[in-house]
Amino acid sequence: MSKQAKVVLSLDYGTKNIGVCIAETYTGQTKPLPVITNNKSVFENLNKLLETWRPNLILIGIPLKMSEDFRDGVTRTKNFFVKDLNMKVIEVNEDYTTQGLDNSKKKHMKDSHSAELIFQDWFNNKDG
Repeated sequence: MSKQAKVVLSLDYGTKNIGVCIAETYTGQTKPLPVITNNKSVFENLNKLLETWRPNLILIGIPLKMSEDFRDGVTRTKNFFVKDLNMKVIEVNEDYTTQGLDNSKKKHMKDSHSAELIFQDWFNNKDG
């Protein structure tokens, strides 16, 4: 059985910003993308990413503990992909992703580098 490459859009959801990383499952290569501001244009901006990158799968980092506002926002975002676009979404524990960044990455595109770590954690721990 041959290994198939899939394009993955990994998101580090936040109520103010959403970190974004595009990755692929054959080699595990990643590319952090510019952070998206979580405002009234968020779904329009996510749609632009989908048109550009055509991912097969969406990963959303989810912390174990979250506020009600955070949970509502994550649910809306997940529903955008699942219900509106019929895409597969996998929730990944994102606890400690920001703490896993080296100091140089914390300042520049911190949230997108966290999205990269979310993908890497999923990629390294998934079956197959």
